[in-house]
Amino acid sequence: MDRLEIIPAVSLASRHQVPGSKSYTNRALTIAAMAQGNTTLQGALLSDDTFVAREALGHLGLQIEQDGTTFEVRGQHGEFIMPEKPLYLGNSGTATRFFTAMLTLPGFSVTLTGNERMQERPIGDLLDALNQLGASVKSLHGNNCPPVQIDARRLRGGTATISGAISSQFLSALLMATPYAQTDVTLQVRDKLVSKPYVDLTLDIMRQF
Repeated sequence: MDRLEIIPAVSLASRHQVPGSKSYTNRALTIAAMAQGNTTLQGALLSDDTFVAREALGHLGLQIEQDGTTFEVRGQHGEFIMPEKPLYLGNSGTATRFFTAMLTLPGFSVTLTGNERMQERPIGDLLDALNQLGASVKSLHGNNCPPVQIDARRLRGGTATISGAISSQFLSALLMATPYAQTDVTLQVRDKLVSKPYVDLTLDIMRQF
């Protein structure tokens, strides 16, 4: 019987690059869209979620150039063009929630929608908080899920209370958009905040900008 000698390797392969984070990418895209000036995002995740987010931002007038996992975003300083049709965000909960808050800033009416699964995912607490801050947003089917209708009333400011028990994305969406409100904003979180590290992530990215 033939024998096969197996020689142990001294080391494993050289270097590998870990794929980018969806959580980082969609937060950075949202803030870059609202920022003034150009932003370079390196190591962005290429996924369905980031694809629909980029497509939606394009319909809002954003110029985004891509070279592999590097995005160049020309910020609109919170001012966008009104899209000709509802913005479709697939099953991206992050983009839907973040853009719902973001699109209370420009002062036009727009609808956000998604696939069948996205239209079953809750967003009511975020809508309530935005309405407390002077916006006019609603669930079109009246079930606190997308599609979401955002009317032309801008985000005024003030105080809003939001539950932290369902999704930390609601608070993250508010944190990213409310610096553009007309007056100062105070956010009060009731119940225990779930996934607090994601809120910390949002604050960290905001500091970098």
